[in-house]
Amino acid sequence: MTRQPTQTPDAAPAAAREPPRDPILLIDRFLPRYDFAVVHADVFRAPPEACYRLARGLDLLRDPVIRTLLVIRSLPERLLGRLPGHRAPAAGAEAPPPTFRLDDMVGPPLGWILLGEEPNVEIVLGQIGQPWKPVGASAGPPVAPAEFASFDRPGFAKVAFSLLVQPYGVASSILTMETRVVLTDPGSRRRFARYWRLVEPSVRLIDRMTLRLLAAELRRPTSTGSSIGTSATGTEHGTG
Repeated sequence: MTRQPTQTPDAAPAAAREPPRDPILLIDRFLPRYDFAVVHADVFRAPPEACYRLARGLDLLRDPVIRTLLVIRSLPERLLGRLPGHRAPAAGAEAPPPTFRLDDMVGPPLGWILLGEEPNVEIVLGQIGQPWKPVGASAGPPVAPAEFASFDRPGFAKVAFSLLVQPYGVASSILTMETRVVLTDPGSRRRFARYWRLVEPSVRLIDRMTLRLLAAELRRPTSTGSSIGTSATGTEHGTG
């Protein structure tokens, strides 16, 4: 009986010879330590690039539940603008924005900044503010992405949001959405903790609805008549 020759390392598939990705997440470079976090993940039967592209441009206002939750979250600012002594909202401020994608979060009026992006893999947005105040979510001083990690002025919250897509098997993807928050002093940590108890349920619900919306988008037929993929399972994790 003859022995079959074994496959040598040189004959391994090209993908197996590719160097491993940097294990450090992009969000770790901007907010490696944090006080509060919410993480949601799901497996989608779609290639990573297609999954990232759809998630990157997903319009959350297409979902009526998410749209309602976002409107409720903005009510304190709208009501405060009507009180005597407070500046009224700008014209058209009560009308919902036409879309609510990641790019719509960057800049005014929401005040997020693009911290970094690894195309087709991960994008990280950041915000410095005082979210426990009715109009304080984007009230922090403007900082450049390179200054975000070192910012430590007392009285503020630093928030980082990450959208990460990683390969799963041959043709599937794991999509992870993570929100991290760090407070710059003990007093702000106490104030944020009270605020977080009120808004955390809606934050988690919006994340779960976002994953469902993405799954529905992946099931939509393409120009060839076939869908890109489907959602498989979902997990969530939170700390506070």
